[in-house]
Amino acid sequence: MKKIYTFLLLTSSLFSFAQVGPTIEGTYLPVRGSSIREVWENTYNNTLAIPDSGENKVWNYYGQFSNSPDTFQIKTFHPDSSMFGRNYHQYFPTATHASFLRSPLNNLTDSLFSYFIIDADGLHMLGGFNIKTPTADNAAFDTTIIITPSEYMSAPSFKFQDVKYDTTHYVTYGKFGNTPIKIKGTQYKKMTGYSYGRLIMPDSTVYDNVLLAKQAVHAYDSIFPPGFTTPFTIDSSNHYIDYNFCRNNTFGSAYLMYIHVNYQNTLSSFGWYTLPIDYGYISGTVYDSLINPHKVTHGEAFLYREHSNFSKNDILDKSPIDTSGNYRFDSIPYGEYRVSVRPDLSFYPNALTTYFGDTTNGNDAASISTLHPTFFVTNHDSPENNIHLQYHTDSVGYGTITGSLDLNLGFGIAGSPNVGNGIRSNPIPGIDVIVKKKPGGIVKREVKTGLGGLFTLSDLSDGHYDLFVDIPGLFMDSTYEFTISGGTLVNCLDFTSGKDSIHPTCNGTVNLHDQFKNNDLLDVFPNPYSSYTTIKMNITEPCNVLLEVYNLLGEKIQTIEKCPKQPGIYSYNFNAKSLSYSSGIYFVKLSTGNKTSVLKIIEQ
Repeated sequence: MKKIYTFLLLTSSLFSFAQVGPTIEGTYLPVRGSSIREVWENTYNNTLAIPDSGENKVWNYYGQFSNSPDTFQIKTFHPDSSMFGRNYHQYFPTATHASFLRSPLNNLTDSLFSYFIIDADGLHMLGGFNIKTPTADNAAFDTTIIITPSEYMSAPSFKFQDVKYDTTHYVTYGKFGNTPIKIKGTQYKKMTGYSYGRLIMPDSTVYDNVLLAKQAVHAYDSIFPPGFTTPFTIDSSNHYIDYNFCRNNTFGSAYLMYIHVNYQNTLSSFGWYTLPIDYGYISGTVYDSLINPHKVTHGEAFLYREHSNFSKNDILDKSPIDTSGNYRFDSIPYGEYRVSVRPDLSFYPNALTTYFGDTTNGNDAASISTLHPTFFVTNHDSPENNIHLQYHTDSVGYGTITGSLDLNLGFGIAGSPNVGNGIRSNPIPGIDVIVKKKPGGIVKREVKTGLGGLFTLSDLSDGHYDLFVDIPGLFMDSTYEFTISGGTLVNCLDFTSGKDSIHPTCNGTVNLHDQFKNNDLLDVFPNPYSSYTTIKMNITEPCNVLLEVYNLLGEKIQTIEKCPKQPGIYSYNFNAKSLSYSSGIYFVKLSTGNKTSVLKIIEQ
């Protein structure tokens, strides 16, 4: 693959950096099921050299990992999954990914289930659940770690000499020995693009174009006994430096090596370096139909991560379709993916972008798994993923529609115009815009957004239509319904791609058709919000309704509705400040009969 994913670990952070040296991309975050191996070095006699700063450096760590207490595989998985018989997703209902880390340090990272969100901004850590191995002075340490607001762990890219400051707050509930405790902590972090050059790994592998990222951390912990509001211990001495060696296009992780150093930058305590996991491939054949098929010989196949939750065209790799109708993606790490085919329209008129599973909607596509039932794997091959092209029907008429697609991470707000020249911000090119007939849902036309994020569809016959945007991993918040009659021109059908869904930006010329997410139960808009947000619930049958709002600690702050409801759409305004709560992250929970839906909301 031309670009392979960045695997982010608990002990690491990605961030934004400036112009010289390599650019480390943070857009290729883990697919569920991806994994890497870490070789640890646990030393307290400064055997690991502390790297220096500058340009075009050479760091030689060959043979330095002489005291390796553990080699461990870290795996990313679905947050609902149970690992080693345990699951803690109920503490982190908004998580999109989870992982399990065991370290040889006998501290809070000893056996940690971590839960995080991957969206258009990168990776955000929500917290985790630690299972402590009992020791002579520690009878048990079964600990929940909640980070609020979520810790920002990665950005789209970082470069040499860039600096980013970040503050992280966390609350830990657990036991020390048999004594229940609560720890409230804060980390102040300064992250810098410190150096770049060549890295010689402990196993003698040599990598060029390596960026060294330095993170200085000041940590403050206050420990509270049960039932007390005054801490009995304040530890303000936990200050340290993290060094991260990073490189693009390696074996499923941008992280090559990590070293933990005291804050005086004089003694190294521990570190790890990564080993590659075996690769496999994904392949298949493309046919022009299901009945009496012929092999498609002109076009491209595209590889997407499963559950990407990214706002732009999250294409990991491209493969030409050869003269035998075959496509193939090599060097695929362990994980879950989706594949689409874009046929050459000069050879296959009316053909649509078609995903494996023979659908034109990326979110309905079947996933392709290179998973293996065992935790350590040796074979990730997935052949015979055949695709049969889908087509739109002829549409001859005089109707025309126009619109645009922009990226805006403010969730649902159109890209800000440049007042001086009228140019919109952050257009997204190369995205499929699809028109379906109503009723029936038959695809009538498809077009891709141009370089400026604009699209135009002409020759539409009279009738009623639905318009939506197809970005795999992002769901439509709602679609446009419009009618063509006598050569209608419908313009400004604009869309905005947010962090976790796509939003029409209605200008009043057409109707919006709500497509409720999360089992068609619940929607919240705008989100984030500053004054108030509107919570909508879609009740499809008579039932008892319970609509509640919780904070990050799982404490209920308001019951909005609790009564029987008839089918219909119900709307409620919400604002945490009106309840004497601060801005931050909250969760809206809707329970209707045997269905439950939870959405995260952010009050600014």
